[in-house]
This record gives sequence, C-alpha cells and structure tokens, in this order.
Amino acid sequence: MKQHNSQSGFSYIDVMIAITILMVGILGATAAISMSVMRSMETDKRALAKQYAYSTLESIFTARDMRRPRALEGWSQIGNVGTNPVNGVHQGLFLTGWTPIRRDPGLDGVIGTADDACAGTGGCSNYDGTVNSSQIITNFERKVVITDLTTPNRPFETHGVLRRQVDITVRYRVNTLWREEKVSTMIARFE
Repeated sequence: MKQHNSQSGFSYIDVMIAITILMVGILGATAAISMSVMRSMETDKRALAKQYAYSTLESIFTARDMRRPRALEGWSQIGNVGTNPVNGVHQGLFLTGWTPIRRDPGLDGVIGTADDACAGTGGCSNYDGTVNSSQIITNFERKVVITDLTTPNRPFETHGVLRRQVDITVRYRVNTLWREEKVSTMIARFE
C-alpha cells in the first residue's frame, strides 16, 4: 500500500503576496483618511476666513451708518491710508497691504484701521493713548482695498465720489500653503 504524503496549505510566496496586497489597501485607506482630515481642517479655516471678511465689511457699514465718535466721522475716511484728500490732508483710515487680524477691533470698533491692524506682535495705539494688545489670530491676515467708483457724464456726482468699491481679502495658511477668501461690495455715500 502506497501512502501519499500530501501537504496542502499556503506557501511562503502566497503569504507574501497576500500581505503585499493587504498593505497596498491599508496604505490607500490611510492616505484617503488623512486627506479627508486635511480637507476638513481646510474647510474650517476657509469658513473662518470668510467670516473675518464679512465682519470687516459689516464694521465699515455700521461705522458709516452709526457715525460714532472715534469711529468713521465722515465719508472721506472710508478709504485706504493716503487717499481721499480734504484740504490737502489724506483722510483714509484703512491700512494697506496684508495686516494681522486681532480679536478686538480696537477703540473705534472699525476693523482694519490703525488701532487693530498694526503689524508686529506689540499692541496697536488707540486714539486716546491706550493700547489694543489683544491676541493676534495666527495663520490669518487681512487686506482691505477701497477704490473710488466714478461714472462719467453723471451730473449728480458733482459733489464728489458717491460710491466706493470695498474689497476685503483674508488669507489663511493650510500647512505650508496660503489660501484666500475675498468679499467685494459697493458702499454708497449718504448724508
């Protein structure tokens, strides 16, 4: 009688191939999960950036409408620093270029002016000599650009510029890349 010594099972090569296929699947799933987490963090920062831009815009409209002391005292102040001359004196209050975003809008309550958008880690001087040393929000910066809009051949605009375009861009850092959110609108003079 002949005895067959048949061994059935997996060889080492079969096991190595199965492990390789399993590792490729695990690495793919890990990459997908990590990309999902990164996108989730980016979405949160994007929403925050958009909200910072809208808050800035809202503070400009509120200051124009409320005419509070120490805030915007007239139409000529709705502009970037170095613009809107009245009797040879520039009236614009909004800083140019990329500026840090602070938690407190400063004494005037208007976001993007010298009392809350100053560069550096120190505080920003207020009109009454106090210092706005509120926390700077890291990885976010803001730029406010205000441009006069004139319409040729419009006789009712003889009193000066009646409309301005306001562009607010907030950039935020996601890992090593900067992303931007922009809000634009038009503001009109009324008195």
